[in-house]
Amino acid sequence: MNDLALKKSNIMKKRYQIDSFPIPLWQIEQAIIDQGFDIVISNELCKSCIIKNCVFLPHTLDSIGRVLLTHELGHILCHNCDIHRLDKTTRDQFESQADAFSVYFLIPIRRFKIDSKIYNSYELSELYGVPVEFIDSCVKKYLAN
Repeated sequence: MNDLALKKSNIMKKRYQIDSFPIPLWQIEQAIIDQGFDIVISNELCKSCIIKNCVFLPHTLDSIGRVLLTHELGHILCHNCDIHRLDKTTRDQFESQADAFSVYFLIPIRRFKIDSKIYNSYELSELYGVPVEFIDSCVKKYLAN
């Protein structure tokens, strides 16, 4: 399942000519809009989700917003369905796939393998524009070794 996330991530980076990091929020937003989705950012929300053709996001720091946007873009590109109507096992698989997409999209694999030997989690967080928790959990899960 993560092979699809990696493939879709590479296609999108090529399509949008993304080769510098951290990826600007506007580029991620544009990729979502180009897929036919609107984006709504609200102070009233505590997490992100997709309802019909709209991505809903809480108002957050850029680093968190970058992860949330790419996670939702992963849902759009990898399975494009309302995951809330699925059984728990399938929903968990789709969430994992969206997490993997987010990691692959936000962090270049070859560069990370080198950088992770040089920098600590906090420095990697700054380098790629993502929260430290993202580095410590998802990134190491998908990009380790």
